[in-house]
Amino acid sequence: MNNREQIDDKFNVRETIERYFFAVDAKDKMSLVSCFSADAEAIYHWLTPEQKTLVGGVAIGEDVYAACSLFTTSTHSIANLTINMIEEAAEANTFAIAHVIRGGSLTIRGLRYQDRLIRTPRGWRIMQRRHTPMWQTETVVQSPRLF
Repeated sequence: MNNREQIDDKFNVRETIERYFFAVDAKDKMSLVSCFSADAEAIYHWLTPEQKTLVGGVAIGEDVYAACSLFTTSTHSIANLTINMIEEAAEANTFAIAHVIRGGSLTIRGLRYQDRLIRTPRGWRIMQRRHTPMWQTETVVQSPRLF
């Protein structure tokens, strides 16, 4: 693989991860499903009492959609990201910040996503995911206002 191909692949892997976060915040079920391979496996809430394993891209996308549908609104932002290319696969390690509003409560959570992605005929897809909450804080929501 030449340097230009590796740069393109890393860009496309990052785009898949960003598309996932956008789909969560937009509550777009079809886009969520499209981020995963058909045989994907994901572990959400790694090492917490709520830990669960999901198998299949459709099942993962639908489960994430059901969870984000409970949010009044949310914004997920990538804090930092590393991508290592391994032949036709990639390993991505992402730290993110989630701002989630449910009713009058705002939860801000630090997250880590450890992903393995594969190249498919339809682009890069997440094949394995480990989602780990690292910390969180909660506060009361205030209405937006100009200073």
